[in-house]
Amino acid sequence: MKKKAGIVAIGIVLLLVACSGSISSELYIRDLLDLAASPNQVFYTQGTVSVESFGSDSNEDLKEMIVTWFRDAQNFRETTIDFSTYLVADIKIPIAYADNELLKKEQDLLSIVVKKDKLRELEFGIRLDKNVFAKIQEHVREMFYQDLSISDWTFSIDLKNDTRNAQSMTLQTIYANDEPLLYPKTITVKERETVKLSFPDILRDYSYLYGDVFFGTLAL
Repeated sequence: MKKKAGIVAIGIVLLLVACSGSISSELYIRDLLDLAASPNQVFYTQGTVSVESFGSDSNEDLKEMIVTWFRDAQNFRETTIDFSTYLVADIKIPIAYADNELLKKEQDLLSIVVKKDKLRELEFGIRLDKNVFAKIQEHVREMFYQDLSISDWTFSIDLKNDTRNAQSMTLQTIYANDEPLLYPKTITVKERETVKLSFPDILRDYSYLYGDVFFGTLAL
C-alpha cells in the first residue's frame, strides 16, 4: 500500500511541472503625453499573451482561462518556441496613473503605470498584480495539474514614438534593444522609431512582490 502511495505521489510531482508564458505590449509615446495632460484617464494598448499549451485536448479549457483572466482576449493561435507549443491571444493592457482608483479596482495582471516626477517629467513603469497571478495559479493547478511560477514568465514592451518629433527619455534597470541599462541613460527616440524594452528578472520579481516599479522618465 505504501509503495502504491509513493508511485501516486511521484506521478503528481511529475505532472506539476512549471508552465511558462509571456506578455508583450505596445506603448505609444502619444499616450504618455496625453496622460500627462489628462491624469484621470485610463487608456488601453495592444498586448499579446502566450501560455504554454497543456496539450491539444486541453486547448479549449486554456482558451477559456485566458478569456477569463486577460482583458478582451481574442484572435487565438498556436506557435512553437523551442519545441514547445504555446497558445497565443491578443489582449488589452491598461495605461494609467499609479494612483488611479479605477486601475486598482480592475486588477489586471499587467498594467503600465505613470506618475509625475517633476513639472516637466513623467515616469513610467509596470505593475504586476500578484493577487491576480495567484488566482490564475490556483485555476491552472485545479484544471491542468500544472504549476505556474512568475519566474517562468517574461515581459516586454515595444515603446513606439508615434509623434512628429524626436523624444528624449531616461531608462534604467532594463534592456533597451538588447542593451542592458543598469544605471540611468538618456536616449533620443526618433520619429517612428521603436525601442524594445525587455524586463530583467530583478525588475519582474520586484514588481511581482511589491507592485509598481518605474524604469523610464519621459521629458515633457
